Amino acid sequence: MKPIATLLLLWFGILTASAQIAKDITTLETPALDETSGLLFYNNTLITHTDSGGQAELYEINATTGAVTRTVDITNATNVDWEDIAQDAAYIYIGDIGNNSGNRTDLKIYKISKSDYDTSDGKVTAEIISYSYADQLDFTPSPNMTNWDAEGLISYGDRLLIFTKNWVDLKTNVYAIPKTSGTHSAVLVSSYNTNGLITGADSSPDEKVIYLIGYSTSEAPFMYTIHDIPENSLDIFSGKISDKIVDIVSLGYQVEGIALCEMTPTTDRLYLSNEKFSASLGPIKIKVPAKLLGIEIDAQTLNSVVPNTTLNPSSKPR
Repeated sequence: MKPIATLLLLWFGILTASAQIAKDITTLETPALDETSGLLFYNNTLITHTDSGGQAELYEINATTGAVTRTVDITNATNVDWEDIAQDAAYIYIGDIGNNSGNRTDLKIYKISKSDYDTSDGKVTAEIISYSYADQLDFTPSPNMTNWDAEGLISYGDRLLIFTKNWVDLKTNVYAIPKTSGTHSAVLVSSYNTNGLITGADSSPDEKVIYLIGYSTSEAPFMYTIHDIPENSLDIFSGKISDKIVDIVSLGYQVEGIALCEMTPTTDRLYLSNEKFSASLGPIKIKVPAKLLGIEIDAQTLNSVVPNTTLNPSSKPR
């Protein structure tokens, strides 16, 4: 049970949802997508998955109605705690990287050929990229008191970058691993005090802009942008980092997924997804369904513009 003050603040935040930057597009299909976690825009389609204990499946969703339009089963995978999804020109990567207690020794990323995904009859087999953190020495279980949890994943050059969700110090650490199957040691390459918990990441197709989303200890969602990253550097936080962008969605919207869609040469859309949330305190009952939301971004200034939530995706495939 949450403290009374937090619940009342959460309730007030939901009632004042009109102040948020992102605009509601639709409610996602329930119960299949109640635990939506990662989000990807590929081939003019939104793709999502659920997190811990869910099916080892990817779901294509209608960006207008939120309904599932196609399901693809990853035949050799298990959804221990899928937290994010990323892509490059040839592959889709699913991050089984959730580690709330900091004691997992089976962290992995599933690598799926886009050609197999596109032509499959609903079943694909993945390559497996296993990893451990090079600097983690202690695996004592510490639920929600660890810096070895992670929920953000992007493709960056010839590496995959993993963004940790640091429960202890509220920073995010960035670890790099190769994109090749096998077992790897994830190397720390960058770090930043986000003063909150990072829950998702995406980058522009040219990898020049990175978007991070998360929420603070008071459950207030936020976003950061990173750009002008030095060429050939994995220290992404040595680039220009925006101030924390708050009020992207209201309190109670636990944002988990983020996906970038290029709409025009000057305007991008960020799709966001949030998990279902419910709580009660006596007569006060709070229910937030899993939702899809949108923010439109001026691609040159990285400032938000008035969203056009009726616009259908029309980006070129990534």
